[in-house]
Amino acid sequence: MPYGAPVTASRRAAWAADLVAPAPTDRVLEVGCGHGVLLSLLAGRLTAGVAVGVDRSARMVEAAGRRNRAAVDAGTVRLLTASLTDAPLEESPFDVVVSYDVRAFWTPPAPEWDVIGRVLAPGGRVIVAFSLMAAGAERAIGDAVRRLAAERGLHQVAEHRGRTAPIGSMALELRRDRSPSSEGVAARRPFSAQAPAPGCRSPAQVNGGVRLRT
Repeated sequence: MPYGAPVTASRRAAWAADLVAPAPTDRVLEVGCGHGVLLSLLAGRLTAGVAVGVDRSARMVEAAGRRNRAAVDAGTVRLLTASLTDAPLEESPFDVVVSYDVRAFWTPPAPEWDVIGRVLAPGGRVIVAFSLMAAGAERAIGDAVRRLAAERGLHQVAEHRGRTAPIGSMALELRRDRSPSSEGVAARRPFSAQAPAPGCRSPAQVNGGVRLRT
């Protein structure tokens, strides 16, 4: 349900919210939540779920708290001022983890991926999104995300492109490896090996660049 005043979302936040598309009861984690715009959109799709935002900037978390005050008071949004590696996230696993322009996910040694491996629920998804800027950087960053995630047992299942004017966006969607011990665990949104949906492209079709967020 929506909380407070309507959120004026950028095209990229709206696009990312549509990619995440949480179920009403999902637990969602946003890494690098900033001012909390995407977090607001995600919380608005939840009924019994919760959206947790983590950002190492106290100023950003304060801004996100003001924007999401009603949802925070209702328990639908929880905010943490910490780096992902220091955040207390162990109480329950997350169905979806999303980040936008968070360079830690493609910068070795990327211990953030170890945290994701611990807190991601069976069948859960990870969406790493970034803005496209410099020509040629897109492939390098996509390859780095895939490599670092694969070291923790997560692999790309889809690639998404967004017409988020004035700057385009790209997102990699990843899931945990399917192993014999996990075959009996049903994911909420099982990945299909069929052709990708409109807006999704294979890794071989990558070309472009990225703006980095520090």
